[in-house]
Amino acid sequence: MSENTFVLKLNENADVIEELKKFVTEQNISYGLFVSASGKIKECELISIEPKCGIAKNLFKGEYEVNAVSGKIEKNKKNEVVIHLRVSISSNDFSSKAGELTKGKSGRILEIGIRKIELNKIINA
Repeated sequence: MSENTFVLKLNENADVIEELKKFVTEQNISYGLFVSASGKIKECELISIEPKCGIAKNLFKGEYEVNAVSGKIEKNKKNEVVIHLRVSISSNDFSSKAGELTKGKSGRILEIGIRKIELNKIINA
């Protein structure tokens, strides 16, 4: 694993977004990408952009398997950590949901892979 790649292992019932913000601050990550995830999430709120109604927000109770993640971590102009974590989750009946995670708790096991990107490596084109 690269020295700029981390795996954050969350304890059960941890607040996913708050733990990510805490970890990013401790590791001094100004910009990062989510590269992987494995485990379960519960009591999660997802938002998605709907063409007809704007932003749709849904709260999903129960525990879901995390199938995929994408998104980024960055610090805004006020130096506050901003998390944009998009997830694809499924339940035990194989139904899937996807969107940006705005809140959620880790299930029995949840590991999230993060790659720190040096700001001088970002190329604007």
